[in-house]
Amino acid sequence: MPGLRVIADVASAPQARLKPDIIGLGGLTALVIGVTSPAIGLYACWGPIEAAAGPIAPLVFLAALAITLPTALSYASLNHHAPSAAATASWLWRTVGPATGLLAGLVMVTYFTMGAVTVPLLAGLFLRDLLDWLHAPIEPSAAVAIGIVVQSAVVGWICLRGAEASVKTTIRLMVMEAAVVLALSATILWVKAGQPGGVTLAPFDPSQATAGAAGFWAAMILGMLAFSGFDAVATAAEEAQAPRTHVPRALFWGLAIVALFWAANSWVLTLSTPPKTVAAYNAQGLTAITPVASAYWGWGKLVVIATAFTGLTAIYIGCVQGASRVVFALARHGLLPAPLAAVRGERRVPVGAVTLVVAACAVLALVSFALLDDALDAFTWWSGALVFFAAIAFTGVNVANLLYFRRIAPGRFQWLQNLAVPVVGVAANLYLVYAAFFVSLWSAPFRTGRSVVLGCLALLALQIIAVAWMRLRRSDLLRADAPIGVDVGPSPAGAP
Repeated sequence: MPGLRVIADVASAPQARLKPDIIGLGGLTALVIGVTSPAIGLYACWGPIEAAAGPIAPLVFLAALAITLPTALSYASLNHHAPSAAATASWLWRTVGPATGLLAGLVMVTYFTMGAVTVPLLAGLFLRDLLDWLHAPIEPSAAVAIGIVVQSAVVGWICLRGAEASVKTTIRLMVMEAAVVLALSATILWVKAGQPGGVTLAPFDPSQATAGAAGFWAAMILGMLAFSGFDAVATAAEEAQAPRTHVPRALFWGLAIVALFWAANSWVLTLSTPPKTVAAYNAQGLTAITPVASAYWGWGKLVVIATAFTGLTAIYIGCVQGASRVVFALARHGLLPAPLAAVRGERRVPVGAVTLVVAACAVLALVSFALLDDALDAFTWWSGALVFFAAIAFTGVNVANLLYFRRIAPGRFQWLQNLAVPVVGVAANLYLVYAAFFVSLWSAPFRTGRSVVLGCLALLALQIIAVAWMRLRRSDLLRADAPIGVDVGPSPAGAP
């Protein structure tokens, strides 16, 4: 059939493969940490979390980790047996059906792209703060727009140099931002230790949740936002060294390091400033970390602003990496336009996919900023939408784990790892969608609350319609095997 010939030609073309064996365990771990970002997880989420739920940010980060862990375990199990640049799309294609796999691919691209859209908006906010401090004669809105465009251009240039260059850049930026956050926390602790009752464990006390359950689940959206993107490492399987072993290890090492980092440093930041002051900063559209850094470091806050740019760049790189690799895998399979499957040069960079993702992120950031006329509100809108699609994607990978080892590799089935863990993961993510979206956001103001729910449901419905149309009108494209996996030799212990 013509459609199958197209798929065969694309799949068999030598340039259709990404360059293998270029990212080691350290690089994969850095990708997990970099895409979540030690600094930005605090800079972007600590203030809004405290404003939403009260001074319990460490608890929110730890609760978000608890929801994330079953999904990470499912990713580890599936990557150990069937690593693929298409990740969940490939696994659901094989276990449920091609239409479900294609829908999962579209959801993953949406999720990673939305994660990337939030980044230039924050870059614009930090650039606005910097230029305001310098008394530069530039309108705040123009500063935000410049930040969006410039950072998108820089990230596009880095990503077009290939995965190896992207990972090396991520490692350098990650080390810089972590050092600055630790130095600021040490300063705050030194100052607070000299004040009676300045250092307490109150931020770990659930009774400090002053906004009740609704506030907690609103804050959980931000906690999950902080962890969102960690699974981009799964899409790097084709470019990884020993992906069956390195990808699962990178998932656990990366999540453990960043979760402990956030819990410890958000505890210190919560001690630094009264909750009412943090809420006031948030209400004014300010990133709370900037005035806090000014209070403790004075001019040293410029270092914090600088690391905000480096941290945001690392996140942007990771999200573009994830989205572009899924786009590439689907296009290589004939499910998206062929130019998106093109690779260039010795590094085999998927130029079309990378360019499309970066351009889409810049345009969506600019349009949402223009519509809402507030970069922080635009960031909040995309953050809520991102977590919705992330929860759907996470539910999908848990379902794939549940089914893969019953239908594809029954000889490797384990009750705890392939039944209990994914069931808990599905339940946790579906409850997150219910509590955070259909309860918390639905009851919030339309601008950044109910409109997010309606927008997400409309976009998901469009994706379902698109997949249904392809199943009816181009069913030939859904009759081939799942998107190409990774050439890693026989499965462990004889598993498929």
